Amino acid sequence: MDNLITVFMNYKINRLVAYAMFITEQNGDFEKHIFTEYFRTYVDNYYYHIFHTVDGDTYNISNLKLEFKGIMEDMLYDYRAQELVVSNEEYSHNCQLIRDMNPICFEIVKIDNLEFDAKDEIAQVVSTFIDGNSVLKELLGSRVSKLISLIRETYNTSLKLLNYEENYFQIEERNFEGKKDKVFYNLIPTIKTLDVYRNVTIYKVYRNKNLSLSRTRCLIQKVSFLLLKNLLDKKKSPLIFIEFPDTVIKRGKILDEILDLIDNPLFRQKVVIGVPFTMYQEAKEAFMEDYQFACIQDFTHISDVYQKTDSIRQEGIFHYLIVSDCKYKNRDYFLEYHNESMEVLVFEEE
Repeated sequence: MDNLITVFMNYKINRLVAYAMFITEQNGDFEKHIFTEYFRTYVDNYYYHIFHTVDGDTYNISNLKLEFKGIMEDMLYDYRAQELVVSNEEYSHNCQLIRDMNPICFEIVKIDNLEFDAKDEIAQVVSTFIDGNSVLKELLGSRVSKLISLIRETYNTSLKLLNYEENYFQIEERNFEGKKDKVFYNLIPTIKTLDVYRNVTIYKVYRNKNLSLSRTRCLIQKVSFLLLKNLLDKKKSPLIFIEFPDTVIKRGKILDEILDLIDNPLFRQKVVIGVPFTMYQEAKEAFMEDYQFACIQDFTHISDVYQKTDSIRQEGIFHYLIVSDCKYKNRDYFLEYHNESMEVLVFEEE
């Protein structure tokens, strides 16, 4: 199972490729490869703020233009390996194709930023956009209606995904004291029951350790879905904290099926993985992956909270310490704690 964000972004890239193949009337594998490289660069820049040939982490038109130029040069360099493999005519043609598709792809990605409040607006918005875009207008000629159909198809598919609701589980949100930009998410069942007895029974089954891996997969997908919706709606997501159970660790590493679900730049940027300190100590090598980690610690029965806090900080792997519980007399210490290498988070009082 792949990360939901990655799946959607790959779909977006494929749809931009479909637009490009139609607009340019190209249908070869080499052309498809060129389009895919340009549009993957756009997705990395615009949605992930990842740049491959430009220094910086801010998306704007100028940086995208420079990135496209850099990717074009990379493709031309890589294609040099084919100089003695294909004919001179084919080699020259394909090199020119890489150059010619650069400005065209630069205009096509603007379609991705068109906004529609409703499906009925697509025809008007796209027509107006094409009329004002000399490059695409010349290439399309009288074929604008077909492009509108392709864009409408993308819109309908995206809408189905973003409006999908799974009714058996939901995210429970817990806030941290004084930290409005950070939130802890937990998964809870939403099955309606007839009486308290049945409700207790359902929760017992839900909390069964044998189901913890399934719950984790579900939580990751729900968080990914939320991140994706916020991204496409241009809403700022808080930094999200989730907890991993010990069942995600096997033979000293995080299970591949879980790593596959979280293997996405946006997930790395916006989600912090919380683990109990004892779980970390038993499999330290599992937490050296390229992710953000938080230590979740109950300080209720720890006699020296200062020493314990410092020992967690000294591990160097944890960006955050989540105090799941503590004696009330120690609460102020954690709320006032300050260290550049580790931030302490305390749940709001219920």
